[in-house]
Amino acid sequence: MPDTPIQFTGSILEQLETKVAAEATHLLPIVHAIRDHGVGFLVIPQRATGLHRGIKLLQRPFIVMVGDDTDCALGPDQYDGKALDRLIGMADGVAIISCAPPPEAYSSIALMAMAQRNGLIIETRPEQEIAWTNRVQAVCPEMPILLCTVKGPRQ
Repeated sequence: MPDTPIQFTGSILEQLETKVAAEATHLLPIVHAIRDHGVGFLVIPQRATGLHRGIKLLQRPFIVMVGDDTDCALGPDQYDGKALDRLIGMADGVAIISCAPPPEAYSSIALMAMAQRNGLIIETRPEQEIAWTNRVQAVCPEMPILLCTVKGPRQ
């Protein structure tokens, strides 16, 4: 990881916007927040290391996206606990998403960052949503959480 944050230029952001518009439209609000408002952005994949450096370099306001939604969700215990708790403590709001990506959740976090607040998106699978919710609440009991889960059967 470089010692300074990577600065996205206009052409790189245009390419990113084109790719996201074609393949993952739910992420467009995040791209726009980065491009138009200078929002910091960090993606944390499973088993990531060196997070303290990434957090230190992160611009504020920011959006951090935790990617725990591969074919096997690992849950919060498989991440660097100190770095994860630090990020949760720095966030002003969290979206935990364990279903198909709802555009409104990503828009909400992008709007939060554009309003000078830090947002955290945790993409996971249904079997880990409770563990992620519990971790966020253990670190910040009053944290606003937008929980996006799979639709259950009607009872």
